[in-house]
This record gives sequence, C-alpha cells and structure tokens, in this order.
Amino acid sequence: MQFYKILENATEREIEKDEALFLFHYANDWEKLWQLFKTASTVRDQQLGKLFKLKAFALSTNKGCKTSPPCRYCGQASSNFKFFKTIASLEEVAESVKIAENIGFKGVQLGGGCSGNKGAEAVDDTRIVKELTSLNVFVNYGADMSEENILKLKELGIGSIGCSFETINEEIFKKIKPGESLKERKRVAELIDKHGVGLASGIMIGVGETYEDRVEHIFYLKRFQNLSLIYISGFFPIPGTPMGNQLPATSVDIAKTMAITRLVHRDIDLDGSFGRDEQLQLWIMAGANHRIIHGMFEPVSKVEQFRRFRGEVRKIGENFVFINILPIYVNMVKEMGLRPDLNEN
Repeated sequence: MQFYKILENATEREIEKDEALFLFHYANDWEKLWQLFKTASTVRDQQLGKLFKLKAFALSTNKGCKTSPPCRYCGQASSNFKFFKTIASLEEVAESVKIAENIGFKGVQLGGGCSGNKGAEAVDDTRIVKELTSLNVFVNYGADMSEENILKLKELGIGSIGCSFETINEEIFKKIKPGESLKERKRVAELIDKHGVGLASGIMIGVGETYEDRVEHIFYLKRFQNLSLIYISGFFPIPGTPMGNQLPATSVDIAKTMAITRLVHRDIDLDGSFGRDEQLQLWIMAGANHRIIHGMFEPVSKVEQFRRFRGEVRKIGENFVFINILPIYVNMVKEMGLRPDLNEN
C-alpha cells in the first residue's frame, strides 16, 4: 500500500513533492486521515519535543489597512465587519505587553493591516515593548514593510516578521487580493530572509486553489533559510464581503494541509487559522506546536459580543480590555498530552 509506505518513510525523512500530492488525494477517509495525523504528530514530537508554544497577540498602534481595493475575503471589504475601528496608543500597547509578561508569556505578536507606513508602526511598537519588557516580538503587518524598517527591527532584536503569500497561484492571488501584488510579497519575504530575520508565512486554503497549488506553496517556502513559522489559514466567509457566500474551508481540510506541511517542514513552528481556535486540539493531532492567542486584548466594544472563550476582564485605559483566556488554552494543550510552553525559544 503506497499510502502507508509513504507515511512509514515520513517518520525517518522529509517527504517529496509527488508524495505530498499523493497524500492530499488519498487521505480521504477517517482511517487514512488518522494515520496521517499520527505520523505528523510523531514527527513533531521527534523534532520538537512534546512542547506546545503559546504566545499572546498584543495591542498595536497600526492605523488599519489601506489596501485598495481591499482583499475580497477580509472584513475590510464589508461595511459591517471592518477591523481597526479602535486604534491603540503607545501607552495602551505598553500596558498590554506588561500584562502579557506578568502572566507568564515570553513572546508576543504585534500586528495589523497594510497601513502604507512601510512598517513604521511595527518599529515604534517593538521599541516600546523592548524598552519595557524582556518579551520576544513577532510583527505581522503584511507586505507593508521597507528594507530600512526591517533593518531597524533587526537592530531592536525582533524575533520574526510576518509576510504571507496566502496562495502561490498568481491567478487566484489577483482574484482574492486585487489591491496587492504576489511579486511584492515575495520580494518583502526575500528581504526579511536576506537580513537573517525569522520569517513567518501563511498558506490560505479554501479559496479555489488545487492540491497541486498547495504542494507548490509548501515547497516554495523551503527556499527561505530563516523560515520560523508557517500557519495554515482556512478561508471563512465574512458576511457582506465579495466572498461572503463562499463555503468555508473545513476543519479536516485545514488539519490535513497542516499534517502534510509538517511532513515537509519538520522542525518549523506550525500554527492554525485565525478565529478557529475551537479546532486547536485537532491541529495538535495534525502536528501543530504553536498558537498565537488572539482575543486577549480587545476593544471595550467587543466585550459583550458573542465569544467562544471567556475569562476575567480587566480594563486597559478607556478603550481596551484584557480578557484572560490563557487557562482555556493551557487546558486544551494538557488534554492532548503536551506541555504548554510560554517560553520563547
């Protein structure tokens, strides 16, 4: 049976392109999926140990996304679900990261949209974090990052910088991200890598791509010597956007893509989709070892909205709150037999 032979070999070596494509096509029932997930988890445990990294998504002074036209799947393309309605001050950023450090985190993400400022907010935010804490910082402001600011971030001791392609298929990229350039995103990723800074990059699934596209994307990322994190982003429709009636990526498809990615990128941190955290334990089964926790630092206006995860609430200035949902994640990780690791390494 070729399927099981590929998985057997995968415990000892990286799989090849044709093997990855075969697994995408033939992991098509619960038994094969379970064997795929088991192999991916085994590789993770062998390469990275039974540790699961947890980091906090903190506040940012990012002014919001100015991409025009906006990405067709993003809330910015909807009048009802726009992000960045409340912008944090440097004082609020400072308070959020001090809280994160005080409860035990050693790493935080600062992020936002492509504001057109070429990463200036990332530099300001990182500088205040480094002045006030010992936290490791990961910034993700899309492709809106100049070489000058990459170097400034490196001087500040940045851990990694995010630059995702979402899809490697040029035609699909133009369709779902009409205001952006895949060539430009590749250029920024190459600059990050060139300057020896950790690169974090995401693969979006469920946007019309083929399995062949996914395999090309997974292997394209191998060219980056400083690749530190890959996250598998499953498309989820937002009402009012041009893609608001398209079917979401399924939990199994996200996990299958994650598992096959783990069999290629064996010692790289691997994370899942934004806003799909109820699937975390499935991702762990599929080889994930990393989660950036969103929803801990939120605008006051969001506190009373429906939330899957709730916790103790504390005010940060007039506009933001801290919601301590860390215990929920710690419990989910422990239930899967891994040790929650808040230390950045």
